[in-house]
Amino acid sequence: MVEQAEDQEQEVSDGTSQAPVMDAPGGGTSAPADQDDVTEDILEISTGGKSVEIGNFRIFLDLRMPEFDMGHCKAYSADNLRRDEGSAFAVVTDPVLPTRHDHIQFLTGMHMAGQIDLIDHEIAYWPPFGRNTMVLFYEKPSGGRVVLGEGKKPIIDEHDISTVVVEPIIGVLQAFADKGLAHRNIRAGNLFFGDPLRQKVVLGDCCAAPPGYSQPLVYETTARMSADIAGRGAGTPADDLYALGVTLAELGIGHRPLSKLSDQEIMDLKLSKGSFQAIASQERLPLILIEPVRGLLCDDAEERWGFNELNAWLDGRRTKPVQSNTEKRAARSQNLSGRDYYTVRALAQGMAKNWVSALAPLREGTIEIWLRRGLGDNDRAKALADAMRQLQWAGADKRSAEDVLVARAILIMDHEGPVRFKGFSAMIDGVGYMLSYDVQHGRGPQRFADVIVRDIPSYWFGRQEGYSSEVQKLQQLYKNLRYYIQQQSAGYGYERCLYTLVRNQHCLSPLIEQDYVVEISQLLPALEKAAENASEDTWPVDRHIAAFIATRLEDDIEGQLMAMQNPSDEVEYSRAIISMLAIVQWRHGPDNLQNLSHWVARLMEPAIKVFHSKARRERVETEIPKLAKRGNLVELYNLINDEQERRKDQSEFVEAVAEYSEAESEVFDLESSGPARLELAEKVGQQAAAFASTMIALLTVSALFLIHIF
Repeated sequence: MVEQAEDQEQEVSDGTSQAPVMDAPGGGTSAPADQDDVTEDILEISTGGKSVEIGNFRIFLDLRMPEFDMGHCKAYSADNLRRDEGSAFAVVTDPVLPTRHDHIQFLTGMHMAGQIDLIDHEIAYWPPFGRNTMVLFYEKPSGGRVVLGEGKKPIIDEHDISTVVVEPIIGVLQAFADKGLAHRNIRAGNLFFGDPLRQKVVLGDCCAAPPGYSQPLVYETTARMSADIAGRGAGTPADDLYALGVTLAELGIGHRPLSKLSDQEIMDLKLSKGSFQAIASQERLPLILIEPVRGLLCDDAEERWGFNELNAWLDGRRTKPVQSNTEKRAARSQNLSGRDYYTVRALAQGMAKNWVSALAPLREGTIEIWLRRGLGDNDRAKALADAMRQLQWAGADKRSAEDVLVARAILIMDHEGPVRFKGFSAMIDGVGYMLSYDVQHGRGPQRFADVIVRDIPSYWFGRQEGYSSEVQKLQQLYKNLRYYIQQQSAGYGYERCLYTLVRNQHCLSPLIEQDYVVEISQLLPALEKAAENASEDTWPVDRHIAAFIATRLEDDIEGQLMAMQNPSDEVEYSRAIISMLAIVQWRHGPDNLQNLSHWVARLMEPAIKVFHSKARRERVETEIPKLAKRGNLVELYNLINDEQERRKDQSEFVEAVAEYSEAESEVFDLESSGPARLELAEKVGQQAAAFASTMIALLTVSALFLIHIF
């Protein structure tokens, strides 16, 4: 199936990463040279000037609001057509990055102190992109952005940070935690004043991009910072509290902590010294903030401050002292590729960065010895020895087994960190987002397929300690992925994994990708539109659509997917596709799909073959155009799947076959036994003639005898 994923790569990636960032989706800063004129014409013709109406809002495309940009997503001035008071702005999301479904559902239409109001959201056509995308509509905060730029004096006095910043943010984090969610977009640059007097802040967007995608690396915990930006994962409230600690540090010192260092230097410093010491050694924190920053930046999530400690600090009460905030350092270093490492997490990161050279010290046992002698960590040393023994049983596929060994060794070193395999690095709750990013940015699904086929996530789960409901949910989610990725038929493969892992992933089928179909109810209207220009020899269900239906539809369609495994069986293949589409229409509408019905009707010839009777076939062929005009796929499916008619047709067919067989047998008997019958007839004739002659002779003799007597 790894090869299958490779074969499927081109289908999705073509065209998705060529266009630039927010003038066209996918990354970059400017539109293609010839797009400006086209966009201008679109705006003038279809929107009546430089504004466009989406849902209950009018967005002004020439009124950018960069102060409300959410990460890389641009903000525009907007009017709420249903309200005369208040002001709104629209955030246009990047269509090649999935938004966060649960957060959008949770926040839309709800007012929460400390969180910017998400008034509404719509999937709509965005002229500069030339395609559909998600647009989020927010209430404009009346006090403006908190951080105006690097080097500028902080607006909030350090003594007011507790009431102006911490109090409202705690309320938001607790509300999210109660829903089993994490914000994952907490940073000083995402804070706004919620009132003109600037007495309270509100948090900005957390829905427009994958979790942690817009966060500077310094805001990520030591466990998550080594993951690729798209694979940082949904996280937990503990990750939000860590980000709050960095936010307080930035507000206190007036600029982003460690801003003069590169990302790699930040990672190295945090891994060697611990998060708090890394910042405290480079920046001058206000005395009043040292205690909360130290508690919130504890790298041990179990020791990190929670809501109770923060509330105690706000109330002026003493809080529990934070234990050692750094990892245990070895007495001597472990060298890898010319660099010395003193902690297991730093060594894990070094092994991930030097994948090929990491194998030698593992095979030679130097890392195992370092764990035992340098750190006194016999548990990790034993786990590493077990992993080495499994390598010896690998058989012929040594190269693959060696890669698995390195991946497992990294997890032994850093069991809380990302799943890492060669160039792939994503937290266990960010693997789906990483797959989505790879597929839509030209890398394809191969790296994900390698990770799943080699069962690296299962080893990650096995390394976790204690019970966690979040981990249990993820484990249930992952249990079928290996089966999916190994199946080659439509409805499985990496596509099934993608829609299973990422709830807000829009369907990437080339037929409807531009329509940004996120919900199953949007699928058939998009196909109805695609049917206008559909090729006569293509079906309206491909691998992506089949997988999308399988994950989004509540009904079980495994039977239909099984029937699609053999495209050469035209009858069952066509019936399975029509059945799937009919179920979707039955569940979610719309009732009239004339274009799609005609598209399906043109391709129903194989399904008609299910009937043996020529008369029935002709009747069905006559009925198909009539039903297609009504736009009802359910009726079309029922026409070819009428059980009573099919049973009757089958019964008549069986009877006809029996009659034909009997007649054919008689003909065969007649044709194959001709000479024998002639011989028998001749013999019987001779016998009859002899008998007749004898009787005639007897009668003659008797007559002569009687004449002689009388």
